[in-house]
Amino acid sequence: MKKAIITCRAGMGTSTMLTVQVKNVAKKNNWELEVNHTSLDGVDSFNGDFIIALSDVADDLRAKRKDIPIVGIKNMMDQDEITQKLAPLMES
Repeated sequence: MKKAIITCRAGMGTSTMLTVQVKNVAKKNNWELEVNHTSLDGVDSFNGDFIIALSDVADDLRAKRKDIPIVGIKNMMDQDEITQKLAPLMES
């Protein structure tokens, strides 16, 4: 079971919507993935497998968290993009 956290600046709308999409993609691909969402403040203490955020937030996080893979999503409604970006992490 892999563990991911999804974040946005406030931890409310965007991360919630992206969480739903990531869970749908995980289910569709039969991936064992535990997903939670949080604001940027919650990322500091996260010690799972990877962090997922929209691209602009991901760019900011890469400077902060060099110890964990960070996935940047451009279009949170594009399940193909989410699948392509998560597949390498789920298969490793």
